[in-house]
Amino acid sequence: MRFQNIKPVDLDFGGSHARLLVSGVQSEGSYCMLEISSPAGRATPNHKHQNEDETIHILDGELSVDIEGTLHTLRTGETLLLQRGTAHQLINRSDRTVRYLVICAPAGFDQFVETCAEPLYAPFEPAPPSVELKEKMRAAAPRFGITLLPPGTANSSQP
Repeated sequence: MRFQNIKPVDLDFGGSHARLLVSGVQSEGSYCMLEISSPAGRATPNHKHQNEDETIHILDGELSVDIEGTLHTLRTGETLLLQRGTAHQLINRSDRTVRYLVICAPAGFDQFVETCAEPLYAPFEPAPPSVELKEKMRAAAPRFGITLLPPGTANSSQP
């Protein structure tokens, strides 16, 4: 199998710019890869994936990760593997946008993102997530093996 994705899909995913680089369809279900640009102050809900392992690689900036109640900091060039079932929250505590890759194996997380996100068009300025979007994410999460948890030790913008 070989493919080249010259037209990645840009999405507003919970107030962050998500660019779908490799979908599960393209990888025959083996993995998916997204590039996320998360503005200052943005955070995911505390959650865990039942179906996939998640690798995070920081392209530019700094990202705090609450892993089961312990806060870690990832900086440019650093990589973190979160095995399925590990509770975590991604938090941009810096004063600038952080860019990182999310690689999930097997694929499936990409379908959750596509289900909950809206198309994003240049100049790529995602807005904070609306109440409606947060509810859409809460409703969709169980279908994709994602469990939303109460906030951990770090502040969160829980959907």
